[in-house]
Order: sequence, then C-alpha cells, then structure tokens
Amino acid sequence: MTDILDNLLTPQQIAERIKASAGVTLATRTIWEKARRIGVAKKIGRSMLIHVDDIPKLLEPESKPNLWPRSGEPAVYLPSGPRSSTNRALALLKKNRKQKKND
Repeated sequence: MTDILDNLLTPQQIAERIKASAGVTLATRTIWEKARRIGVAKKIGRSMLIHVDDIPKLLEPESKPNLWPRSGEPAVYLPSGPRSSTNRALALLKKNRKQKKND
C-alpha cells in the first residue's frame, strides 16, 4: 500500500519539483486545474494527488480553440463568466427535450 502512495504527489510537491529542476515557477492552482481538466487527478477527500507517471502529461502543451474559424468551420464560443458553461449546458438540455417532445 505504501508503494502506491509513494508514487502520488500533491500539486504543491509537483510545483516544487518543477521549480527545483527547471527553475520555472508554476502555481499550484495551475497544476490542480490542468490535472483536473485532462483527467489525471485522483482525489482523496479534499486532497488531490497526481501519479508521478502523469507529470509529463501536465507539461505537454494544450491546443487552443480556433476563435476565428475559416468559412465552413464551426466557431468556438468561450464562456464569458463562471456560470456561462452551466447556463449553456442547461439551454442545450432544454432544447433537446423540446425536440424530443416534438418528434
């Protein structure tokens, strides 16, 4: 059991390791958010742990959405506030329910 826990690090420990090895200061919150976004975070209670093997995934660059698409490509709309993604999801659910009722 301790072998498993030895390979898990907190975002703070990862930030300290990156700073010590590369001299780059990376915010703990940034690591926390990216780990959650890409699905490598493991939560125990309120604590987040990340496996050592997943650290390279955290350091990979992410592709950014195309905000100015060419004709024929779908546009990407970024949320304008903290609740906008929730509001868009609810709107889509309501729209789909209306379409199912009409079908």
